[in-house]
Amino acid sequence: MRLPTLVAVVLIPAVLVAAPIPKDKEKAKDEVLILGIWKLDKFDNGGEPGGPPPDELDKIRFVFEKDGKLKLTGGPNGESIEGEYKLDPAAKPKTMDLTIQGRTAPGLYDLDGDTLKVCITEGENATRPTELKPDGNRTPVVTFKRVKEEKKDK
Repeated sequence: MRLPTLVAVVLIPAVLVAAPIPKDKEKAKDEVLILGIWKLDKFDNGGEPGGPPPDELDKIRFVFEKDGKLKLTGGPNGESIEGEYKLDPAAKPKTMDLTIQGRTAPGLYDLDGDTLKVCITEGENATRPTELKPDGNRTPVVTFKRVKEEKKDK
């Protein structure tokens, strides 16, 4: 009689710990981890010209908020643009869609701690890239670093 009880006490917790994480929990994880302010760190267009001028890189921020809301700040003339984002961390590779000013750009992303890499295809009739790699044309890879705390000028 003790053996079945012992097996139940030992095996049930082991099975629960080893059980795979449901996709909804995985999705929730990235949706929580992406929240916050991200500073544009690097713009890689495969060696081709394009992207923001180097002196503008430090000003650009993407603010990922709850419920798929997105703010882009620090663009030319200090403007701020609102949009939306949608993640699918269960996809292989992980996908992200950004919708800004009524246009949706399909892409991929990789979120690793305080580094976020995004590969978004730009332009009309854009198709999702197949890998996180610039194509030298309309598909750059943009690397962001998490902003721990913005310093206020006094």
